[in-house]
Amino acid sequence: MSFWHILLGVLFLVICFLLIIIILLQKGKGGGLGAAFGGMGSSAFGTRTGDVFTWVTIVLTGLFLLLAIATNLSYRPEAGLVAKPVFSPPPQPISDPQSVTLGCAIDGATIRYTTDGTDPDENSAVYTKALRVEPGATIKARAFREKWTPSAVAVGLYPQAGPTASAPSVELPSSRPAWPAAPAAVPTKPQPPKPAAPVTPEPAGAPASEPAGK
Repeated sequence: MSFWHILLGVLFLVICFLLIIIILLQKGKGGGLGAAFGGMGSSAFGTRTGDVFTWVTIVLTGLFLLLAIATNLSYRPEAGLVAKPVFSPPPQPISDPQSVTLGCAIDGATIRYTTDGTDPDENSAVYTKALRVEPGATIKARAFREKWTPSAVAVGLYPQAGPTASAPSVELPSSRPAWPAAPAAVPTKPQPPKPAAPVTPEPAGAPASEPAGK
């Protein structure tokens, strides 16, 4: 707060105090500050006391009004950046049409929106009631206020919600220990029969061989 702001506030308080004093001095003889000071309000300025108090009251009232206007303009908060609009419910995939509302934290701000993908400007549609949003729609909103900087563009994406995939089933292992399976019997291949050894005939007239052991 600057020095001029403080000085203006002090002058405004002083004028208010003086105006109250003058009004109380102009009360009747039965009360007010005039009676409290021994009739000073009726005799301090001679016979023209009423006229003097009237002119002083008019001047102080004029100063009071001027200082009130100047103080109001001086202490008014400076213009800033308007807050970004907020979507409710927040942007998310949807499967059916949904009602969406827009809000802004700055009082007196005007929200404008578009649904064709372009950024809103001062000529865009004004938000007045909840919007019906179809799956796959995109909403862009922006808040405006006189003598303020427009807000950033808020983008609301509401894509088509896909089908929910079921979780794959998982087979849990058995609590019993797995024993090794018995080996299967290997079939034996049949062997072909061996051929018999040929018998050589002995020649005629040959002595028979003696038996072993003689």
